[in-house]
Amino acid sequence: MLKSFSAIASLIISLQFFCACSDNESTSSNSEKFTISLDSITGFSQKGPFVKGSDVRLYELEEKTLKQTSGSFAGKIIDDNGRFRINARDLTSPYVYLQATGYFQSEISGEASNGMLSLEAISDVRNNSQININLMTHLEYNRVMYLITQKDSSFSAAKKQAQQEIFNIFHINAANFEKSEKLNLTGTTEADAALIAISAILISYGSYRNPNDPNSEYLASKERDCDVATLTDRLMSISTDIEEDGKFNNDSLTTKLADNVEAFHKTKELIIGIRSKLRKWGGYESKQSIPNYEKYLNNFWATEYGLGSCDSTNVFSTKENTNSKSINFQKTYTCLPPRTDIDWNEYFGWEGYYGYFWLDCNNGRYDGCPSGMI
Repeated sequence: MLKSFSAIASLIISLQFFCACSDNESTSSNSEKFTISLDSITGFSQKGPFVKGSDVRLYELEEKTLKQTSGSFAGKIIDDNGRFRINARDLTSPYVYLQATGYFQSEISGEASNGMLSLEAISDVRNNSQININLMTHLEYNRVMYLITQKDSSFSAAKKQAQQEIFNIFHINAANFEKSEKLNLTGTTEADAALIAISAILISYGSYRNPNDPNSEYLASKERDCDVATLTDRLMSISTDIEEDGKFNNDSLTTKLADNVEAFHKTKELIIGIRSKLRKWGGYESKQSIPNYEKYLNNFWATEYGLGSCDSTNVFSTKENTNSKSINFQKTYTCLPPRTDIDWNEYFGWEGYYGYFWLDCNNGRYDGCPSGMI
């Protein structure tokens, strides 16, 4: 009997010891989970800048699956430049999803959009409390999620790959660009210039003058943008198409966008107008601070047309648009040198800004075309 009691007592002591060890291991395991507590996450939400009062939400993502946890935080756009602030405390994962919804200001018309737009972003908040929401973060989201969850890519590798694949659509080399959530529509870097160009391309409208009268008056400013429904459709088309293979296969849309940009490329009023709005939004100290985004606009449509480069080696040479889907198919374009008879500094902030560029000199009267070609 005594032996039986001793055996039971030993078993109880062993179980207590085991449970105590288990509790200690559990506590140790929990203590190893890191917690990120940020006073605030700030940034800009931009198509053009979202208007003051627009909603911004942040959702915590589970670290391995990137599924939403129960953690969510709300914020607002706090000024007319699209700035937001969100208090995000005690995050248990470094990955977050942000969504901004609201009206935005157009860099082309200068007016508020005719409808509300939603843009999204995914980011790693470790050592990063500044996250911008823009067209690049929105377009890359589906692709990043696919690469991580289906192809076992690391977060940083997926972000870099998706970013370059999107810039490839617009014939831009993003090898040395910062992460998309660091790009700013009112910034000063080459990557910021590329974002400005893509933003203008995707909101571009089909025509800026009467197509039957090249010398007609410009369209009213409100008619220079596509509507929000069209913009949303364009964004959806790109983001869903590139999700699995990183390639955009809608040549018809790409060509339409190139036709749109070719139309306002030669309209100084529109190009100058974009710069004036950027200067107002960004608070630039001088015109020279605004990066040269126009080169990306010109390269986009010229590449889609098969024109190639225009520089000092082929100045005044002519090439034909070989894109059969284009409304300008088989039109001839002339490579023009920088204008010297205009004070570009007055318009853009530096002399000879426009550089070498292609222009349709055989279809209407445009400044800079050689005599005999207008």
